[in-house]
Order: sequence, then structure tokens, then C-alpha cells
Amino acid sequence: MKAICAKEVFEYSISLAERFTGKNINLPALNTILIEAANNTLIITATNLEYAVQVSVPAKIQSPGKVAVPAKVLTQVIQSIQEENIDLEGKQETLVVKTTSREGKIIGVRSDDFPLIPKIKKTHTYTFSSLALVDGIEKILPAVSISEFKPELNGIFFKIAPKELTLAATDTFRLAEKKIKIPDGEVEAKTFILPGKIGQEIVRIFGGYERGVALSLGENQIEISTGDVRILSRLIDGMFPEYSAIIPKSFSTSLFLPKNEFANAIRSSSIFSSRLQDVHLTFSPKKVEIKAENAEIGLTTISLPCELTGKPLAINFNYRFLLDGVWGTSEDELFFGANDANAPALLRNKSDASFSYVIMPIRLT
Repeated sequence: MKAICAKEVFEYSISLAERFTGKNINLPALNTILIEAANNTLIITATNLEYAVQVSVPAKIQSPGKVAVPAKVLTQVIQSIQEENIDLEGKQETLVVKTTSREGKIIGVRSDDFPLIPKIKKTHTYTFSSLALVDGIEKILPAVSISEFKPELNGIFFKIAPKELTLAATDTFRLAEKKIKIPDGEVEAKTFILPGKIGQEIVRIFGGYERGVALSLGENQIEISTGDVRILSRLIDGMFPEYSAIIPKSFSTSLFLPKNEFANAIRSSSIFSSRLQDVHLTFSPKKVEIKAENAEIGLTTISLPCELTGKPLAINFNYRFLLDGVWGTSEDELFFGANDANAPALLRNKSDASFSYVIMPIRLT
């Protein structure tokens, strides 16, 4: 294998692929990146057997072939190079990296030992706007669980319905839901649970500029792709909980709050929070007080003006969970609604109900 490619594009591609590698002393090929040269393209592949990625890099191919080398070593070597172009030459189980001023040899493994990346038998394919999909997943990700006992909560629930995509996640302490309009007409209904790790990678890889992202479903598998990146992953088995009844529909206490001022008040108060990471909110007719107290540090109280509808209320929240909900909104003002100090509260945009964030309060004795 011999090829010449742009260092910057190659570095980005292998750095992306490195995140998909595994750590298995019994399967050293999982620690490697497979580089295949053919048809004016380098195909960069990595997998941990749960999920995989393939990235296509434009290159001048002088001779086809493939080589598998340790991902971490390759990334470090390429990151240290200053030249614009690099020469790559695969010789059996080694990769020679050359520039105008240096030459290095990386020892790898037999390329035939690298796991075969399957092509899924696609039953459904949907195409979404990358920016809309990334925005929705970003709002949902904080609520994804890391439970060992409820794997169905360790991912993002996708509900594809005619003209609308619904994303949801919950760790039982909060629930986040985002609805995205599908502008290109009706699609076939489908539900599945995407691993949270893959949701994180969608945000990292496909954010930044507009393009179409294709989601292709197979039997308990999904392929997420654009022109140059292809991600394959298993879907999470299990049933995502029916959650619609959890979202409050009416409130005895409600108000609108300025998003940035409210977030800054929560963040400032959190300096004084206790081991429970709690902040205390008191809603009265003309103001809301955000208070935190720590016996070892001190206390603080911050007031914001508001126009309350309904009853005054005192309620406690985990400040991290509360901030996640506040930052999930996308307007200058947000809606806050609650019924009592022990019932779930709701955060959403002032004028747009496409994002809902339900948060359970902390019950303090």
C-alpha cells in the first residue's frame, strides 16, 4: 500500500476513528485502525465490536493495499507532523510514515486479523437535517442514564412518526423530550433506542454545518452516514418506558424567567451547595429567590423579578439537573411550572413546546 494525503484531513479522520477502538488484550486488533487504500481514497476503519466507524479520506493512491496499526501511536505520530502532506506506505504489518523532513515506522498487526465490518440489511432509511438532529440530541443527552440494571435507559429513544421525530431520554431523576418536524412529507413510523455513546458521536461528528444524515435500520442495528463518514452500531434491546403521563399538563405555580439570568443565578448559588448539590427555590408573587447553604462554606441568596401565576412555592432541586434543563431551552425566556414541592416540575421554551424537560425535586427532611 502506498498513498499520499493531506495531513490535516488524515489527522481528523484517525482522531475520530480512535474513539471507536476497543481495549482488549485478547484481541489486539481492536486497539488498531485499519487503513485501506483504493480508488483515490483511504478508508479509515475502527471498531470495538459494539460499534464501528469508517471514514473516507481523499488521497493519491500509488498502490492499493491495507494495514492495521495501533490507533494511539498513529494519532500521536500524525499530530506531531507539521508538513501539509504525508506519504503512507504499508509493508505487511508495518506502516511507514514519511514527510519531507522525517520518516517513521509503526509496527501493527496482521490486517486480516482486523474484524470484518458487516453491511447491514437495511429495512428502513430516513434522512434528517444534521443541524436539527444534532440540536435535538444535544438537548436530550444530559438525561441519558448510565444504569447497569436498566440498559433501555442508557440510550436515546427515537420515535419516528409521520411528519415528526421525537427524541427522549431519562435517568429517572429527569426526563428530556425534543420534537423535530420532518419537512419532506410523511415517513413510515418506527421506534428504537440508540446508545448514548453514539448520540455523543453524532453531535461531535455531524454538528457545525448543514448536511443530510441518513439513518438506516436493520435487524437490531443502525447505520448513520453522510458522504464521508459511516457509523454502525447495535441498537439497545428493551422497551423504553411510556412516559407521556409523567409530563405535567397543568400547574398550580407557573411563571416565565429570563434564561441567562436564571442560569447564572443557579450557577452562582451552586458554589454554596451541600453534598446533595441542592439549591432551594422560593417563588413569590413578584420574585424568585435562589438559595444555597453549606455549613462549611456559607450561604447565598439571589433574587430575580418575576410575575407568578398561581400559588407561592418553595422547592429544592439538584442544581446540575436544573441547569441542564435551563440550557436545553432555546429562547431568551423559559417557562417553569410546578404543582408542589414533591411533584415533578416542567421547563420549556416560552413560546415553543417542542422541548420539554421534567425534573424531580429533592425531598429534604
